[in-house]
Amino acid sequence: MVAVPILFADEHLVVVDKPAFTLVVPAPGRNGRTVVDLVAEQLGRSVFAVHRLDEETTGLLILALDAAAKSGLERLFRDHAIERDYLALASAAPSPPAGRIESQLREDAAGVVRVVPRGGERAVTHYETLARRGRCALVRCRLETGRRNQIRAHFAALGCALAGDRKYGFRARPGEKFQRVMLHSWSLGFRHPVLGTEVRLQSLPAEAALRP
Repeated sequence: MVAVPILFADEHLVVVDKPAFTLVVPAPGRNGRTVVDLVAEQLGRSVFAVHRLDEETTGLLILALDAAAKSGLERLFRDHAIERDYLALASAAPSPPAGRIESQLREDAAGVVRVVPRGGERAVTHYETLARRGRCALVRCRLETGRRNQIRAHFAALGCALAGDRKYGFRARPGEKFQRVMLHSWSLGFRHPVLGTEVRLQSLPAEAALRP
């Protein structure tokens, strides 16, 4: 059994460090064990997903262990009351180097989430460029909303798709080798939905190019 690192745990919830190339929950037409399956086996009890990370995205993921935590966490996510910071490697420096992106996102006929002029779901990402990495830029992103593929769609619309993100238009140059979409769930901050205590965690990515 592949062990998923557990960074925080109590009787109500756990926060894990999600590995790359692992789905959080089952997807149509896909086989293989999910993060929920693996953590449930490690703990010997049921666990419940309350939010998602893309298959290739790594880092902090919250899982509920009981009904009270599940409903409380879902409320926190719905109210945008959880601080979520990501580290992303953009394929070019965004302009301006820091700012706020607000747009409407909608899934197209091919299943790709795109920025659209009207009719989609409101999505807001705050970002700040931390460092240059060759032609790429290390960017810190804070989610105000949490739409599917939000950061990936927003940076593709800026003309600087995330490194490794071929779905959103990344094209590697000679010598560039990215094994996955370069996006990592770096830090979380929230008030425990059952105990009321503050929970704050950070997880550094494995790749040096993604580290501040």
